[in-house]
Amino acid sequence: MKINQPILSVIITCYNYERYIGDCIKSVISQDYEGLEIVVVDDGSTDRSWEKIQEFKDRIVALRTENRGQLKTSLTGLSLSKGDFVYFLDADDVIADGAIAQVAQYLRPDVSKIQFMLLPIDQNGDPIGNAFPTLQPSEDSGPLIQSIRKRGYYNTPPTSGNIYRRDVYEGLGEMNYERGIDGVSYLLAPFVGRVVSIDKVLGKYRIHNSNQSSFSVLTSSRMKGYIDRFMGRLHHLSQLVQERCAAAEKIEVRNDYAYVMELKAMSVVVDGKRPALSQLSAYIGAVMRENTGKKRLALLLFAIALFVLPNKMARHMAAIRIDPSRSQHLRSQLKRVLYV
Repeated sequence: MKINQPILSVIITCYNYERYIGDCIKSVISQDYEGLEIVVVDDGSTDRSWEKIQEFKDRIVALRTENRGQLKTSLTGLSLSKGDFVYFLDADDVIADGAIAQVAQYLRPDVSKIQFMLLPIDQNGDPIGNAFPTLQPSEDSGPLIQSIRKRGYYNTPPTSGNIYRRDVYEGLGEMNYERGIDGVSYLLAPFVGRVVSIDKVLGKYRIHNSNQSSFSVLTSSRMKGYIDRFMGRLHHLSQLVQERCAAAEKIEVRNDYAYVMELKAMSVVVDGKRPALSQLSAYIGAVMRENTGKKRLALLLFAIALFVLPNKMARHMAAIRIDPSRSQHLRSQLKRVLYV
């Protein structure tokens, strides 16, 4: 191993993904980076996932636990790891060939997070849409902090598109509002270091019926869950910034973010109703306050569409909005709706 080369721990959590876990582990083993550690935690799978994992036992650190959910399983993986940087890779996703070699230059003490684009693939590994999210090359956390203060979030990929400096995950405390590992961490990262954005596809994000983000289970209660997690993360962030960042200004958490207003409007749509005009007005006001240019126009058109379109079409639009990685698949469905 090279002297002073940072250790990167790739932590894979698995639950009933026997079909995909082998490809996931192989994609990491094939990486050209000497300071690589692979930790795999099986969350009490009832299929043959553990047997598949055991095929790589000489190359990985592996543990099988009772089923406890993604967050607790991820924290167990973190406790087993020793890396200076940590990469949580979902067991149904894969990292691209040579990806770690491309990010190695950014594994520096001043960098708190590295994020990159992902290519959506189907259960067979075939591409089904455009890479997401759209990222601009940057090492500047300032605009991300501004976005958090203004909108409550910044543009970031799902879990498999992020590598974090280890300390970002440490000392977070209770996260009872959360299901995944990096909800508040992605928000904290810009306050404790540089966030590096890479405008390249360095991983593949698999979409199938078992995804937690599956649009097929779009419900109003799910919309409420999104709101609760969104607000829970921001309140938690406010606390962490006060504890860790003495020079940072306090995070003011509001109740009228456009994202919250949008989810409330969509929850009405998925219940088969039309949003009230007052609700639409509140959403439009938040959009105008938080956005400019083409994005403002696009969100305004989306808001109006939720109000005027037939419910079936509005529900499809809501599904696309909730999970942009599904846009190509849902657009084809929408065309069928329009022409039936």
